[in-house]
Order: sequence, then C-alpha cells, then structure tokens
Amino acid sequence: MPRRIVALFAFLLPAAPAVAADDLLQWMPREARFVFVADRPREVIETLQSLPPLQAAKSFPQVRAVYESPGAKQFFQLLSHYEMELGAKWPELLDKLAGGGIAFGFDVLQDPAPTLLVVRGTDEAATAKALAILVHVVEDDGQTKVTHSTRHGAETVAIGPDLVLARVGPLVYVANKPAILDAGLALAESKNPADSVTANPTVAAAKAAVGPHPLAWAWLDFAAVKRTPKGKDFFENTRKDLFQTLVFGSSADAARRSDYLAAGFTRTADGLRFQLTLPAKRAELAKELGIHVPPVGTPGSLPLLEPTGVVYSQSFYLDLGKLWTDRKTIINDEVRGQLEKAEKQISRLLPGTTLGKLLQEAGPYHRIVFGYTGENLYATEPGRPIPVPAYVLSTRDPKFSKSMDGVLRTAALLAGGQFGGLKQHEEVIDGIHVVEYRFNEKPTKPVDDPDGIRFNLEPCFAAVGDSFVVAGSPGLLKKLIPELKKPAAGGSPAVWRNKIYGAGGAAFLTAHPDPIITETVLSQGVGLAEAKRQVAGLTTWLATLGTAEITIEHGKDAYTLKVEWNYK
Repeated sequence: MPRRIVALFAFLLPAAPAVAADDLLQWMPREARFVFVADRPREVIETLQSLPPLQAAKSFPQVRAVYESPGAKQFFQLLSHYEMELGAKWPELLDKLAGGGIAFGFDVLQDPAPTLLVVRGTDEAATAKALAILVHVVEDDGQTKVTHSTRHGAETVAIGPDLVLARVGPLVYVANKPAILDAGLALAESKNPADSVTANPTVAAAKAAVGPHPLAWAWLDFAAVKRTPKGKDFFENTRKDLFQTLVFGSSADAARRSDYLAAGFTRTADGLRFQLTLPAKRAELAKELGIHVPPVGTPGSLPLLEPTGVVYSQSFYLDLGKLWTDRKTIINDEVRGQLEKAEKQISRLLPGTTLGKLLQEAGPYHRIVFGYTGENLYATEPGRPIPVPAYVLSTRDPKFSKSMDGVLRTAALLAGGQFGGLKQHEEVIDGIHVVEYRFNEKPTKPVDDPDGIRFNLEPCFAAVGDSFVVAGSPGLLKKLIPELKKPAAGGSPAVWRNKIYGAGGAAFLTAHPDPIITETVLSQGVGLAEAKRQVAGLTTWLATLGTAEITIEHGKDAYTLKVEWNYK
C-alpha cells in the first residue's frame, strides 16, 4: 500500500470512540425532513442479484453496454482496487464498511436541499482504511481540490466545493454542505436523542407502518411539506379542479390528512413489493370523495378481467352518478356551471336520454383490459399493431344498456364519415346479442390514419348481465362473456388495481415482431438475422417476467399504495 495511504489511514484512525450498534437514525440530525434507510445493504444487493429475470437481462446488448460504459468500468476498477487493498471480496467488504446500515437524509424545505449520508460499518479499521484509499485516489487524479480540516473534533475531508466527508468511529458522514455535516457531527458528539431525527414521533410510526424486515424504507415529514406554499397550493387546487378530483381526489385527500409518509421495499416469495402508507383513516375521508370509495362492506373494485392473452387489466371504483347527483357539493360553482352547460349541449345529441341520466344509470365499477386475441380481422395489415382493448362498466339500471345502444349506433353513423364508412353486423355470441362494426378497407376518400391503426379493431358492444361492454374485437368480447356471466364474488378492498402480464406481452410480440425488429436494425446498425435473434430473446425474457400489479386501498386506519412484482 502506498505511503500516502498509510499516513492518511493513520491520520483518520484515531477519531472519536466507536458508536453503539443501535438505531442508525439516532445519528441523523433532526434537520432531515426525509430519510431513506437500508439496514442491511448486502442483502439488498444480493436480493436483486438473485432474481432470475434481472440476471437474464444482462444478456441484452443494451444492458451489456451499460456494464461496458466508461463509468461502469471505472467503478469496477475501483472496486477491484478496494478488494486488493483491503484483502476481501466485495460482499465481505460491504459488511465491514456498511454492515451497520446506510441512511440518507435531506431537508425538503430548502432548495438546494442540505443532504447527509450516514454509513455505519462493523470494522472501524477497515472503514478508516477505505476512506483513506478513496481520498488518495481523488488526490492522485489531480482534477479535484482536496482540503483537510477538523470539525467538532473529527477529521474531515472536503472534495471539491460540494462534498465533505468525516469519520466518527465506524460512522462515515458524507454531506453536500458543511452546515448539515456540522449538525451530524454535533449529534455524534452530544449523543442527545432530542437532536436526532428520531425525536420526531412520526419516524417510529413510519418504520412500524412498513412492516418487519424491509430491505429498505423511507419516511417523509409530510406535515412540514404541507406547510410550504407549494404544498398549500397543491391541496387547494386539487379540490378546485374537476379533472384532478376525478383522477386522484381521494388520494390527495389522504395526503392532506396525513402528517407523514412511509414507504417500504420488501422481498416476497416470488418477487418484490413496494408499499407507500399514509396514516389517513377511511372514516375521515371527505364525504364528497365517496365517488372514489364505496361504503364500508362493499367491494372496492371488481375482479380483474384476465382472458387468455391478457396484456393489461385494470379495475377501479368511480361513481360518476354520485358526482352528478352531488355536483353542488363536490364541484365549485364555476366548474359546475361549465359542466352543466356542456351536459345540455351533449344531451341534444343523445337519442331519448340525457348525459345526466346516463351517469346516474351507470354503475360505479369500471374495468379495462388489453389483450392479444390472434384474430386476423382484415385483409389489410395494420401498420402499427396494438393489443385489442375493451371497457366494461357496471350498471345500476337496465335502461343504461338500452340507452347506450342508441348512443353508440348514432356515434357509429357520425364516425363512419371520418373513416370511409362503417359496416354494421349483428350476431349472437354465447346467448348475448352483439353489435359489430367493420372499417371500410377501400374508402372512396383519404382517411386520416397513416399507420392503419383502425385495422387492429372491429368495434363491438353488448350488454352482459349487469355489465355493458365495448370491445375492440368480437374475439375479445367472446373471451370476456364467460367471465362477465359469473357472479363477481369477492371483489377486492382495493379501489384501484392494474396489472401487467409478461406472458401476454410476449404473445403479442411473437405475433407482431416486425416493428421491434426494424427499430433494432435502425438503432443498433445490426443485420436482420441479428435483430431477429435479439427480438426472439426479448420475447422469451418477457414471458419470464410474470406480473406487476399496482393497488390503492383506503383501509380502516391507513391509505396504502402497493406495487408488487411476481415473476412466477
């Protein structure tokens, strides 16, 4: 080891006494309004490395390019240097240098935010030596100014204008501003819990909310965020804007009622889960936002539709009938006036009904699905293939389906002129009367559809029990009818669910590989055979990804958003 490293190692080693092995956040100063914690860094990396789909992704040229980039090569060279100098491979080194955890915190109320990284090792001598090597590498590079000083009795090293490091026993502090570093070092010196972020009781509540043994977790002081001008403006505007109310009104309301946000990242039996929690009680949800959340004891959403070849499925609760009935309390006067005016204009085009009546006759449960059906709908190939969509709406009143029949027939007549005519056909599928429309493949005048997207679709609609379905093809509708005929037992407490299916995506790509092959040839400059090989590999890999699902639930004591990936 070079002499300068030995000297610097000796200089850094006699720092403050070693700290106790307890809550890592006791060394994070109270100035932090956001913290991210990984108590077991080695487990995080080994978990990600153990997931088969992520390992398989390394064979793709795009991923290999990342590993072969100058930055990645420099990182691996530095890692090899550390392994040689410290006499251990990276998993053991990670335990020595960060086995006590990593905490990252910053003050969200300031811009730019004072930021502090706290790394706790299990081997003080290895920590000091590793820090000395790092400083030596930077000094030898000669491109960045390195300054040594002492702060709060700890030896510190400033690297350039925006990075300051210090060591206190097995703790290493890394900051972007001297002030936040001083706060951390003062805390290490005083060991006063009142000066640490743990003095905020919502930190402990957030840690409990994420559950036991997360790979990593985070806390945000949402009470402080809400006091900022931007925070106040966001919540005020959300309540005033109809679109924002419809899209995420209940989620914004949950945030408005929460003093903290907790997030956890966890390994599951077959994948990974990310969960965001807000301590917002369901009973305290604003009454007008019942458009998003059904009464207690009622399913939050109906089961996802999962026909063969499904690529994407979504199910959610949105009571537009309640929105119209209670519009005087939900919508402000200005927007309500505009909506009522638009309702009158639209209603003139609706045969035998009004938009207001349709909204009240419709049900609150919505389901959307995209799938690969394998149908060859036209002799003309679409220039840009897309999965076939379908939209399913629950109904409160049978009149809705009859009204929508007339509405959609009228809409088809109006749309026919835009697409060179639509040919109507009606048939009975599994006892259900289905109305279908085909696009004219030889229109007499140009159609504004250069990619031929319309040839992916043969629009159709039908009433199935207490559901009304509009589908992109008879084949998809035929697949959905048996599912819709079954009683929607159980449902889910989640008011919003969506799911992506790797197998469905692989089936679609297998049937329509040409656009991706062309893009591969053009972007990488490879031959056709190589492009086909890469796309075939991508297709095989997609099939191994399993499913990824996002859910939102307004529970009794908390609002939760979950993102879960299951690769099996």
